[in-house]
Amino acid sequence: MAVKERGAGSSAPHATMAGSSQPYDVLILGAGLSGLATAYYLKKTQPEWSILVVERSGTAGGLTGNWIDHRFGPDKKLQMPMHMVFRQKYKNLLKLVDEEIGGSLSPLYKGYTIITGDGQRHRLAMEDWTARRLPPPFHALGMFAKLKMPLREKWDLFKLACVSTYCAKEILEGKQEPRRVPNTLSLESLELILNMGAKSRDFLEAVTPSIYNLHPWYTSAPRMAGVMAGTMTLSKDSLHYHVFAKNYNAAFIDRFVARLQEMGVEFRFWTEARRLEAAADGRRVERVWVRPYGPEHPQARRYVCENCGAENYLLDRAFCTRCGRDTTLDRVRSGEIAKPVARELWFDAEAGGCVPLECRRLVTAMYPHMIARLLPAGSPLRRHPYVRSFFSARGNQTQLSVGRVYYRKPVTRGDGEITGTHNPYLCFNGCQSVYNNFGGADLGYEGDVVDVLLDVGVIRDAHTQEEQIQRILFDLQRVYPDADPALAEHVSFADIYPDVLYLSEQPAIAGLHRFFDTHRTGAENWYVAGCHSGTIGIGMESAVQSGMATVNCLL
Repeated sequence: MAVKERGAGSSAPHATMAGSSQPYDVLILGAGLSGLATAYYLKKTQPEWSILVVERSGTAGGLTGNWIDHRFGPDKKLQMPMHMVFRQKYKNLLKLVDEEIGGSLSPLYKGYTIITGDGQRHRLAMEDWTARRLPPPFHALGMFAKLKMPLREKWDLFKLACVSTYCAKEILEGKQEPRRVPNTLSLESLELILNMGAKSRDFLEAVTPSIYNLHPWYTSAPRMAGVMAGTMTLSKDSLHYHVFAKNYNAAFIDRFVARLQEMGVEFRFWTEARRLEAAADGRRVERVWVRPYGPEHPQARRYVCENCGAENYLLDRAFCTRCGRDTTLDRVRSGEIAKPVARELWFDAEAGGCVPLECRRLVTAMYPHMIARLLPAGSPLRRHPYVRSFFSARGNQTQLSVGRVYYRKPVTRGDGEITGTHNPYLCFNGCQSVYNNFGGADLGYEGDVVDVLLDVGVIRDAHTQEEQIQRILFDLQRVYPDADPALAEHVSFADIYPDVLYLSEQPAIAGLHRFFDTHRTGAENWYVAGCHSGTIGIGMESAVQSGMATVNCLL
């Protein structure tokens, strides 16, 4: 994707913060990867424009950022683990990392391992003569042939690979829905239509959550099939991927922010958007109400989240910007918060200490359900069908947990690749030795360090964190035989709540709300960026792609 140039004769719009003489041409809400990409490509094409990025946490990165786990010390960090950077598919992200911003990536990995519910290990890699000589999707025949399952089940997977390739090509041609596979069909239903057997379906129940964090039961069939094709069957290099070679902020995000600041982009961290206010006809967003609450606020109080160890500040709300845990009510009861924020963030923003940002151009680089919380009841913005769709993304299905296990000595035998697992056969849906990729300097530790990602859904609430940690230690030894639980020095663990994640909602098909065909909202000066609005619809490449597309719309 290319970013177009704006005509030289066009006039520059501006946004102004109340009480300040400094104008801003564009206001961006959210310093995740899509917000950073939007700011970057805007500044590249319009260097004279002034841009302000507002972020509610203390650092940039969103779901691709890491944080210090203050429960264990300044060197201990947590992050959403195992972001795979597919060499063939993530071309816009890799251009930023390799050429424009700079970043630290691991060596190129050419496959990964899947452990299915029967305990079998399956190697996914396309390295034989079929991968080199046959056209897609036939080039994957050699990989399927090596899977440890009956021949009929391998044939089932190849049938799905053919359908996935068809879906991917339809989507890449710009079709919102493949002609023969409707978006409302779940991937599980597609498997049944194809008469797939139990073992091949079990295999997919390991692959889809471990790589894409979505289960086939409630995943839109053509969308997930298309994503699977892009990372497995569209070319012989589809499985080739990197991971970051350091914690995310050190590897890439901090460099990105520093480059933007060098270019003149301004940032306001610890500033939460609370309300979008529109003209009476809903054609324009006139102002955004934000609440500064960080260390520079005289009444803000620092606290460390008990769930994830992240640093936060409370004022009228105690909301962890990293894990999404809201302890406002607990702190009202303890007397730490005298006057809490209203149930709806947008309610009575002025009386609640918010500051208005008068804006002419607005980009919300946030997930749809987060935007929905900023729109007052009766707002004319809700009349726009596209904006109305944001409210369909409000649900409580997606729940993740993350962990980082510190072992006293090496236990992974130098393996830096990702291993995907079947949940609940194993308690987590993926693991990886970050020590073998990051090294001891970035981790502040010598031994071995393994990241795990748990996609446990609503079942998580039935278990305490201590129970989950003990199960993780037990299951990691099933992946890495040398990982004796007695060697674990400590475990950083956190539940991640829906308020900071992409959401799904039953009975709707999950993922459907994550694919939009426009970055426009219906209001002439308001644009939306985010991985939910990219062509891929998931991951870092989609976030970068959406930022580029948003800039093209804005210009």
